[in-house]
Amino acid sequence: MSETPPEFPAGEPGDSAAPIGEPATGPLPLVPQMGFGDQPRYTTRFTIVYGALAGILLAAVGAFVILVVKPGHRSPAPWSAWKPAVGSLSTMASEIANHVSHEYKLNSSGAQLVAVVPSKPTVTSGTTNISIKAIAIRKTPNYEILNSNKSEMYTFCGLGDHCSIASGTPSSERGRLVRREALEVALYTFKFIPSVDSVIAFMPPAPGSTSSSLLFLQKKNYKDELSHPLKSTLRLAAPPLPTQPDDVEANTIDSLTLSSIFSYQLTALQTGGAALVLNPAT
Repeated sequence: MSETPPEFPAGEPGDSAAPIGEPATGPLPLVPQMGFGDQPRYTTRFTIVYGALAGILLAAVGAFVILVVKPGHRSPAPWSAWKPAVGSLSTMASEIANHVSHEYKLNSSGAQLVAVVPSKPTVTSGTTNISIKAIAIRKTPNYEILNSNKSEMYTFCGLGDHCSIASGTPSSERGRLVRREALEVALYTFKFIPSVDSVIAFMPPAPGSTSSSLLFLQKKNYKDELSHPLKSTLRLAAPPLPTQPDDVEANTIDSLTLSSIFSYQLTALQTGGAALVLNPAT
């Protein structure tokens, strides 16, 4: 004969195991009896886990602090102290032209050496603007043909006839100074306008002449100069005057620009527009 399990009076332990008045049909739940200061065993496990996480966090913070404050740690130097505001290609090219041209002086009175006018590659015939669609570089016996859609054009124009420099005496120093200016404009353009990979820089003609040479500068030839701060290429804090010999930068300017001087002619294309044909200067 089975025994009837004892019933718990209401309000005593065990009244949640079965409804009031009904006998409990399963084993009674084990309820830990904790006095003051007692803790369940899992509290210790949480303490260990939280302690480990806190240790990892402190180690990470310590490593970060050491990385930041350790001797010799420096942020990379900016490529230049100035840069154009982000905008359209034409806006940024105009900012570059204005910034650079204002640094180059014709004489000690502070007159500007030349104006620098940016534009898409175009030529003017009478009152008509003709787009330069292609650039053909003569490489005997053939030509290297380039599309002009990634080129920006800058015209370096003095205040004399046909954009010649109106005053002062023409000299090799002055010619090198204009090439320095064209190089600086091109480097800023390549650095801050990624869509441009070549610069066409029309040089001022000699006084009394109607024709001039140009510099055709390609980004691929200036990887080293674009990966180091500008001041490591153009080391003078300010451009010299045309009458001042440049013993610091002369060799650098010549090595980076002389091979890019071309005479040029324009040829109409049957499909419209013109091709700029470049012949290496002698």
